[in-house]
Amino acid sequence: MAKVTINPTKLRVELTVAEQILGIHRSLTLPGKQVIGAQALGKRWWATLGLRIGTGIPGLMIAGTFVRKGDWAYVSWKKGQKPLQINLSGNKYSRIVVGVEDAEALAEDINTAITGC
Repeated sequence: MAKVTINPTKLRVELTVAEQILGIHRSLTLPGKQVIGAQALGKRWWATLGLRIGTGIPGLMIAGTFVRKGDWAYVSWKKGQKPLQINLSGNKYSRIVVGVEDAEALAEDINTAITGC
């Protein structure tokens, strides 16, 4: 499971070795100013992802870069994990979706960190 940490200057998405191999991507470190928000996603969140460069087994796991009409998303999710979407600006990716244990709480933590409240 990806580990997400944020502080005023950066957001870090630490992927396991298996997640890096399956998603064809290393862990991500982003400047804090590129993070514009986060949200927990509901059912059928994967329906808008588009063309995949990576690995996918429907209903079990999704990992890789997805492109759809100029929307670039990096995804690392497995069944049983809650999908968290991190929205970005000024980055190749417009969003990162990772599977975490408590997406609602982590989204709140990220949103609080970026607003400084």
